[in-house]
Amino acid sequence: MYVLCSEAASEERRTALNVSTQPRDITAENILQRLSDLTNHPHEEIVPYREFNADGKLYYFTPGGFLYRRDPGTQEIGGYFCGYLPGEVWSYRTDDG
Repeated sequence: MYVLCSEAASEERRTALNVSTQPRDITAENILQRLSDLTNHPHEEIVPYREFNADGKLYYFTPGGFLYRRDPGTQEIGGYFCGYLPGEVWSYRTDDG
């Protein structure tokens, strides 16, 4: 068991609220599903913070397997949290593992 500090707990609530108020991102769901399928797609590699275009939208992963969508035209890191990959998938797909 672990205890979140108040700042981390506050960020977690903001993220949960942000995710629940965003429209569903089918493209992000498909990305996460495909990358989680190690049997049928074993050779795809993920590089943290390397942006990629899928269906005309920009996405990137942060360390740990967190997928974000960035609006075109914005320059700073940030964006909309879309989901995450399980730790074992992240380790398999990056050279972090």
